[in-house]
This record gives sequence, C-alpha cells and structure tokens, in this order.
Amino acid sequence: MAIDGTYGFVYCGSNGLGVGVFCVQGERFEGMDYAGGRYEGTAVEDQHGNIHLRLNFEGPAGMAVAGAPPQDAPIRRELRQMMPRDFGGGRPIEIISRSRTVTVMVKRIPNEFAPAATQGLSFQIAQRLSTPAALGTQAPEQSGSTQAATAPTK
Repeated sequence: MAIDGTYGFVYCGSNGLGVGVFCVQGERFEGMDYAGGRYEGTAVEDQHGNIHLRLNFEGPAGMAVAGAPPQDAPIRRELRQMMPRDFGGGRPIEIISRSRTVTVMVKRIPNEFAPAATQGLSFQIAQRLSTPAALGTQAPEQSGSTQAATAPTK
C-alpha cells in the first residue's frame, strides 16, 4: 500500500498538546503517544487517496485526552476519521472530537523510528528524531575519495 510506513504526529486541543508515532503495514495501524495512549486498528486508503481510520484508543488513568479533562479511570474510545491523502503530508487538519476541535499534523518519518509506535517515545528516540539526517537537512557527502582530499600537495 502507498501509505505503508512510519509517521510522526502532533496534536493540540483545548487542554494541551501531544506527540506520537504510528506505523501502517497493510491495513494495520498501530501507534503510541508520549503520554502512553495506544492506538490500534485499521487505515484503509480509498481510490481517491483518502484514508479511512477505524481505531481503538486506550489511555492510562489520569490522562487528559485532547479536548477533555483528565480521567480517573483508564480511557477507551473508538475513533473513526477520514484523513486526506498521505495523512495531510504535515498540514494542519482540524478534527471535531466530541464537539471539541483537535488540530492534528501527520508527517512520514524514517522507518528506523518504528519502535516508538509500540514501545513509546523515549529520550533516545526523540534525540534521533532531531538529528540532521532525520530532518532531511544532512549535508551531502563529498564527491571523490577521502584519500584524494587528504593527499599531500607539492
């Protein structure tokens, strides 16, 4: 599928913001956010490129879900959402959730960050996310051999 891969996402609602990682393989969707929220379900791309999400969300007790106050018990919700082609490609998308608006941005990231989708975000993974290589800003390699660049001159 064209949408198979690893994605980073950020979201912001009236109670705060969050960040996470998810993976799509086939139609299987699996992800986790920084607060321990888990997302599992399906992502199906239609003939127009729209992505239909059907997810089960589980969050730990005390978690403030975007757009709602902290809950005393673990949170379980079913989420259904249609996303644009390539999950919006990093553009902000407003989602109405229980009559509140949550803004989400999703961007494909290197597959080396896939462990964060099941193990959660760690400082080590977050540090790797901010490297020049991960941001696509790494300097290009020099052409020619290293030996030629370091050979003594006359």
